[in-house]
Amino acid sequence: MFEVNSSWALIIGLLFVGGLLWLILRLKKRKRYDVAKITMKDIDQMSGHDFEDYLLVLFTAIGYETFITKKSRDYGADLVFMNEQEQKVIVQAKRYQAKLGLTSVQEIHAAKSFYQADAALVITSAEDVTDSCWNLAGATNVSFLMREELEELIKLCKQGKMEKARSIVEKPVRPESPSNQGSLEPVKHSRNRIVAGEYFFKG
Repeated sequence: MFEVNSSWALIIGLLFVGGLLWLILRLKKRKRYDVAKITMKDIDQMSGHDFEDYLLVLFTAIGYETFITKKSRDYGADLVFMNEQEQKVIVQAKRYQAKLGLTSVQEIHAAKSFYQADAALVITSAEDVTDSCWNLAGATNVSFLMREELEELIKLCKQGKMEKARSIVEKPVRPESPSNQGSLEPVKHSRNRIVAGEYFFKG
């Protein structure tokens, strides 16, 4: 009789613990996907596609007309939205923890032409960008929302301050155009001989 009661108590206990774990996981999952509850810590754990989906919901929630690009063959753009001046803004989402590199600007600049957008914006969880990335962004008129601006945007959205949240998006960080547009060297030639590396032409 004691063994039977012990077995039932064990089964009931296991069912209770299992049910409790299921409830905790369900609540955690709900928090993970509820944009109003997402934190930078959550963003740091996201995949690139998750970050894109998150931004799509966030931008629509703060009042922008937002459009999705295809996950594959997106030509360097992850989403498109219409800003308050009715300009088409193309966005590349980069969930990075390291410095953001040159590729992000190259891709979004090409996407701007492909989608015939008025402006190009890189939104990233990175805290900094490389010098070459910054210089190319200045030369190609690409703007940034960096980690600090993204955190402020999230905070304002959570507080329901959608107009202030949009003001962050409307005034992204715009690098100045570099004074030195790259160093160019003339091709060497003398005495009817043109030289570049190991190649030459003698006329």
